[in-house]
Amino acid sequence: MKLQDAAIEVLRARGTPVVTEYELFRIIRELHFAGEFDGKKLRLTKYAPDRTRYRNIVAKLLADRYLRPDPDFYPESDDEWRRHDRSYSYAFVFRVSDVPDGTAEDISALLDPFCYISHLSAMQRYSLTNRIPEALSLSTPKKWNIHRDQKLAIDYAVVREGEYIAPLKQLTWPDSLRKRLVSLHKTVRSPVVKQIRGGFGRIAAVGEVFVQMLDRPELCGGMSHVIEVWDQSAETYLDDIIRAVDSAEESIIKVRAGYLLEERLGLLDSRVSDWADFAQRGGSRKLDPSAEYVSNFSEKWMLSLNV
Repeated sequence: MKLQDAAIEVLRARGTPVVTEYELFRIIRELHFAGEFDGKKLRLTKYAPDRTRYRNIVAKLLADRYLRPDPDFYPESDDEWRRHDRSYSYAFVFRVSDVPDGTAEDISALLDPFCYISHLSAMQRYSLTNRIPEALSLSTPKKWNIHRDQKLAIDYAVVREGEYIAPLKQLTWPDSLRKRLVSLHKTVRSPVVKQIRGGFGRIAAVGEVFVQMLDRPELCGGMSHVIEVWDQSAETYLDDIIRAVDSAEESIIKVRAGYLLEERLGLLDSRVSDWADFAQRGGSRKLDPSAEYVSNFSEKWMLSLNV
């Protein structure tokens, strides 16, 4: 059995509509070292796949139409590409022809292993808002390279000296994925993230979404809308919120959450009261970070109630 034939069978079995250079190389490499697929011996070269071998296999998969350049990343037709003397074997994102296409949520997660649905889009998924965001709101780590290095250490725990490894790259995204506008935010936060059932997409855990509302209210419909959501749903998700706020490093998140839960909503909990230790006397902290400071403030939480 040819290595490229085994690779496409793996892609079909995974059911992923797209594959990146990094993941495709991993599949080819793992097949090489396995030496067989589905009980059939593979026709292999003596040495592990290198950059040239990888691109030769990709060229064959492209020629056989098992793969094609993803149209969101490579909008030109095959003929246009060839007229410019370009080679799609150098592409970073491929569409798997025999697998049904996915949603923007699915595609984003497959392209970036650390990307997840966040802010207003996550609020909509959890039915916390009836607003429909114009663009799909996504987040990925600001220190992406650190996460990359951690993933490489896991994926390639054993690498032979001089062995080629396809790079894991942070892609430059188009304005839209699958005809859906996307808005990608880079964050220093490291939230709990959940897999979406029945798909490849990921989403911030519900408690983290409440934290995001206090951290970046302008990405969540504005602070007035955020307060509406907390008024309606915070009690339902109280334990999730408390765990997420406790994990937040920013003291202002604890102060804003403490005011909303305890003073505005009357939800008394010793875990919430403890956050008052993070209030700062004589400061100019505001409930809404984007609005002007006003003299109406919370004595306990040392917070300007500027909404």
